[in-house]
Amino acid sequence: MMKSFPRVRWVALTSTVALAFVSGAWLLRPRPSAEGGVYQQARLFEDVVAAIHHHYVDSLGEGDLYQRASDALVKSLKDPYAELLVKDGYREYQRQMTGTEVDLGLEKTPTESGARGHGSFGAIAPGDQVLSIDGKSTRGWSTRKLDEELRGGTGPIVTLLVLPKGARHPVVRRLTRTEIHVPAASEGMVLQGNIGYIVLRRMSDGAAEELHQAVGRLVAEGVTGLVLDLRSNPGGLIREGVGVASLFLHPYDTVATSVGRSSRQVKSYLAGRSADWDGLRLVVLINRGTASSAELVAGALQDHDRAVLAGTPTFGKGVLQTTYPLADEVALKLTTARWYTPSGRSVQRARADTAGGVGNRPPSLQPRTFRTDAGRPVPDASGILPDLLVRSIPRSDGERLLLGILGDDMDHFRDVMVGYAAELRAARSVSNESFTVIPEMRDGLFQRLQEAGVRLDRETFDQARGYVDEQLGYEIARELFGSDSMLRRQAKTDPQIQAALRILRASRTQQEALSLATAAQVAGRFR
Repeated sequence: MMKSFPRVRWVALTSTVALAFVSGAWLLRPRPSAEGGVYQQARLFEDVVAAIHHHYVDSLGEGDLYQRASDALVKSLKDPYAELLVKDGYREYQRQMTGTEVDLGLEKTPTESGARGHGSFGAIAPGDQVLSIDGKSTRGWSTRKLDEELRGGTGPIVTLLVLPKGARHPVVRRLTRTEIHVPAASEGMVLQGNIGYIVLRRMSDGAAEELHQAVGRLVAEGVTGLVLDLRSNPGGLIREGVGVASLFLHPYDTVATSVGRSSRQVKSYLAGRSADWDGLRLVVLINRGTASSAELVAGALQDHDRAVLAGTPTFGKGVLQTTYPLADEVALKLTTARWYTPSGRSVQRARADTAGGVGNRPPSLQPRTFRTDAGRPVPDASGILPDLLVRSIPRSDGERLLLGILGDDMDHFRDVMVGYAAELRAARSVSNESFTVIPEMRDGLFQRLQEAGVRLDRETFDQARGYVDEQLGYEIARELFGSDSMLRRQAKTDPQIQAALRILRASRTQQEALSLATAAQVAGRFR
């Protein structure tokens, strides 16, 4: 969870230091000492940087040294969420908060090759070899590294030297980088009867409004029960988390409370505009990937008895960060407060690498049981615990073996699968949404994987047949019939979605849904 901070204090501090230099007061101070005050320590730091810059065996610029020192200082806090954001890191952070991604498309004007095709990166088809990007050799790079380099640059055009599959000579292809908005919320769909399903992927800018519109469309279609999927939602902006929770709560309900360095630095986050969906029964899916402001939403809805939480315990990030802009494409992300659910629970999970730091729960807080608005007991634990524990299907031995062998080639594997699904669409091999993946499809995929140079033997591929059929089925459904078709296919085999559907089908009110979840949890069903 992030919040911005004005530049006023930083400007004042910079002005003070500059005045000290101009007046000569800085240089007139005594020789620095290891045990001196703050100004002598600052002089000592300046001398260390200067000595390294002038005398170290390898040439290092002073600017680089200061940046390294700043980065090391932030890392020394042992705060896994504190970070000095510089250039590419800063741009990626901005994209995450605004919900944008870099789209790569083949430049419309013909290149030396005259190619106009479209592949996984806009100009790369399975089996093609990327030899260089903007003149930089890509020898030994993984698919993930290629993707990062293609999307991470700043220029609008990126030039590739590509050796097409089966060709003798490389060709030049140019891609255009375009930032596009990626919706935080899926459009929403009706799974069964009057039960809707929406995935909320992140708490980026505009997430609450996107969810408002998506749920509104489903309600207009007659939906009276909703499965809201927060699984693997990493969080994001706290204001969006508050906005999302507000849609389902009453105005001025407490969503969360934060406490800063001192007990006087307390802030209450209250629900704002409500969507008046009191009659809409709600099940929220959570897992270990549900973190930060997504946990804040889950905790608020649970404490106010507004939703059944189903799935597995969440990540456990009960702290929030403030982002301090320092310069162009430079910002400091720093943990500045802990947050608590409306009932007073801390969700922070202790982490081994942050002993004594922000990764630990406050020592004054001992785990105890809190109560929801209706008096239901909710434990103060690491992460948010679901009302109904429903574990996902464990991976088969074949799937684990395949994933282990693929390693960094997993992205390449998926790219080939996407390309093969497009081939099947062009060949009109599938005409019904309820299709079954047949052996011929599996054989065709393995052939494409071999042609693309994916390191995978047939025995391992066959051992993971169930996983391969499942993933290929998803991609074919998405390619031929759209994202809703893929989601419907996934829902049929997803134990957490199926548990949510059973709860909603068997209840008429939110209170009945909560009672059914409690009874199922006590009976040990769905585990």
